[in-house]
Amino acid sequence: MPLPWLEPLYQRLAQSYSQQRFHHAQLFNGDIGVGKRELVDMLADALLCSNAHNLIACGKCKSCQLNRANTHPDKRVVKAEGQTIGVDEVREITDFINHSSAQNGNKVVVLEHSHKMTTAAANALLKTLEEPSLNRYLLLTCEQLALLPATILSRCAVHEVKVNPSLAKKWLGEFNIPHYSWLELFVEQPMLIEHWYNEKQLDSIDSLYKFATELKDSDNFSALVEILSKDSTLINVFVLFLTEHLKEKLVLGMDFFSYQKAQQAIAEFLYNSSHVLGLNMSLAISKLAFSLRESQN
Repeated sequence: MPLPWLEPLYQRLAQSYSQQRFHHAQLFNGDIGVGKRELVDMLADALLCSNAHNLIACGKCKSCQLNRANTHPDKRVVKAEGQTIGVDEVREITDFINHSSAQNGNKVVVLEHSHKMTTAAANALLKTLEEPSLNRYLLLTCEQLALLPATILSRCAVHEVKVNPSLAKKWLGEFNIPHYSWLELFVEQPMLIEHWYNEKQLDSIDSLYKFATELKDSDNFSALVEILSKDSTLINVFVLFLTEHLKEKLVLGMDFFSYQKAQQAIAEFLYNSSHVLGLNMSLAISKLAFSLRESQN
């Protein structure tokens, strides 16, 4: 069964499929951690299953066994290896779709992070979308809809994937996660919390939170540098904590000019972290701490 907050959307998809209104290109947009990948994997399994019921794979047929082993010849998963998805990867999709099905059924392509396609890649995909083939399905995920051309969007069935916080909290409760004051910030990204839990990163995230609230008063950033250098995806989390802490300061009486200066320093740190090759993280954090100190004096 789908994740509890995905059930309404999945039921609508199942209904459209049973009524033969299921679009050949389905695009799922939403934040990191809302369950987009879990959704498209479940859809792909069902579309390839020879005994699916209500768009739920049986789990027993040969196709399901192949899917479980990640060896199904009629399923292709494409995602960005670096910062972008290039035209060559998209041309492979077209080639894959145009060949006959190995199992004499549907063929499915999962295109993750479709917003990372280059202009040339998007144009190449457009040709495939404009000439849909029978029993061929494209399942796309996206985190920034605005980065996709209108021509792509107009040829897909676009779905916003959102999380019901109460259902997410109940689902997360099964993991017996310790209470952290920052968890509420990510309740609408439950799969992100699950990932941190499985990777035993929750204590590291908590350390980031503490550093964010005490950064301007700190002098030793070695532990912070180690955490961010080990996993660069946590830089955005750290910046979120900094921003939230700054908002609290504004509510408590921080003057707006100082608030703007601090926000500018955080934005500069975030930009440098993602755009400056070989960035000295220790130096960048020291500079950020100094700027925050200056803005709040």
